[in-house]
Amino acid sequence: MSSDAFSEKNKSISNHMSLPKMLTNTLDQMHEPYAIKDINSRYIYANRAIAKLVGLSSPDYMLTKQESELESRLTESQYIVDEWQHQDRIVVQNHKSITMLEIHLQQLNHPYIIRKLPFYDDGGHCVGVVLHSKSIENFNLNKYIKINAPSSLLLNKPDEFFSEPECEFVFLKLQRMSNKEIATVLQLSYAAVDEQIGKIYEKCDVTHTDDFIEFCERRNYHRYLPESFIQQKGNVFKKDNNFII
Repeated sequence: MSSDAFSEKNKSISNHMSLPKMLTNTLDQMHEPYAIKDINSRYIYANRAIAKLVGLSSPDYMLTKQESELESRLTESQYIVDEWQHQDRIVVQNHKSITMLEIHLQQLNHPYIIRKLPFYDDGGHCVGVVLHSKSIENFNLNKYIKINAPSSLLLNKPDEFFSEPECEFVFLKLQRMSNKEIATVLQLSYAAVDEQIGKIYEKCDVTHTDDFIEFCERRNYHRYLPESFIQQKGNVFKKDNNFII
């Protein structure tokens, strides 16, 4: 499809959703991936950079579609598609942005950060989600990953049940690491780790690892990447509430 034809289709969808031409023209020029979805997680805008990220030759193939309808290298399973749409609903319902670290080891050479923000109409109603992503080249999670981590990791803590320091132990335990392995990673004594894990289990009212894993998965902590793990030497970005990508 020619660039003019693509522009006309984008314009038609933009008019339907009242997307300002100033906005779409600006995002068209961006080298970083941008997209906008409606409240049903259908793409109503996509620039060429995000089409390239997902492995499509043109953003036209994304418009009016959900991820499950895309022939994309990143929609490798219905599970990840369901998770992305769940994230969209959280953003729309809570009117708060969320930031994710996407790791697709078989499809991409580098992970990327994606930030999802509420998209408002002229009346102040949330009518969708804005997506902005950025590739992270110098980032390595191998130190903390023993089993396959979720492809989509939260950079916002799901709730306040665990403190940030506790989340370090939680993440590593959810990686099925032994207390000895956790002690090595966190550079603590085995006794200190054993005591802390015991306190965390008590806090969750569990005694077995399987019950602990189930508890954490219900609260979405299996997807949360602790802040300290992305501020280690060699990891080039910092996460905080004002992180801009």
